[in-house]
Amino acid sequence: MGLNTDARPSRHGTTDEESRMFHQAEENLQQAKEALRLAQEAYDRLAARRPIRIPARKRKQLQNRKSLTDEERHARCRKTERRATKRRLELREQAQKRAFIYSFGADNSIVQPTDELVSLFQVVGSLDQFAKRLAITRRDALHALKAAGFDVVEDIAKAWECGKSLRTLSQKHGPTPQTISKWIKSTGRVIKPRNSNQKYDRARMYELFDDGWTTNKIATTMKLSWGTVQRCKASWWDTKNS
Repeated sequence: MGLNTDARPSRHGTTDEESRMFHQAEENLQQAKEALRLAQEAYDRLAARRPIRIPARKRKQLQNRKSLTDEERHARCRKTERRATKRRLELREQAQKRAFIYSFGADNSIVQPTDELVSLFQVVGSLDQFAKRLAITRRDALHALKAAGFDVVEDIAKAWECGKSLRTLSQKHGPTPQTISKWIKSTGRVIKPRNSNQKYDRARMYELFDDGWTTNKIATTMKLSWGTVQRCKASWWDTKNS
């Protein structure tokens, strides 16, 4: 087997052929980088002109809004006005409930300074304990703190907003959970029925159904059970065909 005498080693230990191949690889790499840069610039220009994708449900709403007649627009305006009127009546009813809580007069008049009353309540942190300290009823305690400029009902409602349950607030202040619930509702806050909170985004699921996603794909993507997605699909289908 003969040796190749044309491949002469250089002073660095590589042959001329290897050096030529190395330089050729460097040139190819530079050309590839330049091609990648040009492709990225072209993609950026196209992406800037690409229209914003509107979900199918939103697009359908916009189309329906444009196709409305004058009579249908007036009907929608009347419906909006009825909703606003209903909301005003609800707020008025809540204000009446709030006034009803303080409508009963106090049985005993308290001559203790108002700042001391508020400080005492903040120390004990409980309406029930506050009433026991002063040897009065909870109703008298409510009126005493109200006269001192401290709204116990609003304080309880804020505690509920911060995560305290009705049962915990009942054990702390004395009234039943039903009474605590009425107090919180009287401040304008809404207490949903038990187990009424959805554990998933129904609107997002409707959009996926509009885009043609299957039940299995949605269940896997949103990490939900197949039955939950299927029940939502049934309601989506009813809404779509209604």
